[in-house]
Amino acid sequence: MIEFRTLADEHPDLAHSPLLRGAQLTLQYVQEHGAIGLTQNLAFKRIFVHWAVERFEWPGQSAEETFRYNKVVNEFEFPR
Repeated sequence: MIEFRTLADEHPDLAHSPLLRGAQLTLQYVQEHGAIGLTQNLAFKRIFVHWAVERFEWPGQSAEETFRYNKVVNEFEFPR
């Protein structure tokens, strides 16, 4: 079984976590815009996915690259 280490909230390694950064940005979005809308298939609406692509800064994938190959990005396509 994998043992996880517990890190303090102020641990410097957390500044490099794309998952934590994505979660924080998502919570900021909800505070500013209200709930994240869902499609009939229960996926995030494209307006949020587009917003996320521009801000999440996932390693190795920029918003410009993502939109170069896809004019519309669906929830399941981000991040690849």
